[in-house]
Amino acid sequence: MNHLGLLVWSFGVAIGPVISPGPVGAVVVTEGMRRGFRVGPLVSTGHALMELLMVGALALGMGRVLDHPMLAAAIGLLGGLFLLWMGGTMGWAAAHHRSKLPQAGESAGLAVGRSLIGLGAATTVSNPFWYLWWIGVGGGYVLLTRQQGLISLVAFYVGHVLADYMWSTLLASVVGSGRRWLNDTVYQALLLVCGLFLVYTGLRFVWTGVGAAIG
Repeated sequence: MNHLGLLVWSFGVAIGPVISPGPVGAVVVTEGMRRGFRVGPLVSTGHALMELLMVGALALGMGRVLDHPMLAAAIGLLGGLFLLWMGGTMGWAAAHHRSKLPQAGESAGLAVGRSLIGLGAATTVSNPFWYLWWIGVGGGYVLLTRQQGLISLVAFYVGHVLADYMWSTLLASVVGSGRRWLNDTVYQALLLVCGLFLVYTGLRFVWTGVGAAIG
């Protein structure tokens, strides 16, 4: 398989996990309503940086370390607690009408861009299923492409993160385009739903972590 073919193949492999509901998608939806399509590439950049670190770690043979049961338990617990905090804060603010759509002409500035990149990274590393996918699925692909050379490994990585960029940008554009028809009530309702989803996901992760810890 040539490098272009490998890139396209990697893109196809990544599409399934990317479009599945998760913490990164929830952030893209809620922030995309407020800040438009740029949320997609900014959040995806934070996500892609964590993907790069994971690919590098797996290429250096770290998969066995990440597969340790106690580390899996710690990932589940810490990631779940983070999602509980994020979802609880989001839901509480929405339920108490603390979240408002930004006013026309409101400027986010550079700090917002940085915070969105950081948010993309944080929601990525807090998701235990992200680790499980890379250890159980992605690790095999990394091993295969590494054996074919560095350029093949780069093509695999680019194809993988390209799926993230395209989907997140599309999602943010879709929800962002409707902001002129949205009011604070609708916005708060969506935030509440996403917050509850994150709380539910966090509880699942904590439960998984506890189960792994007690064997």
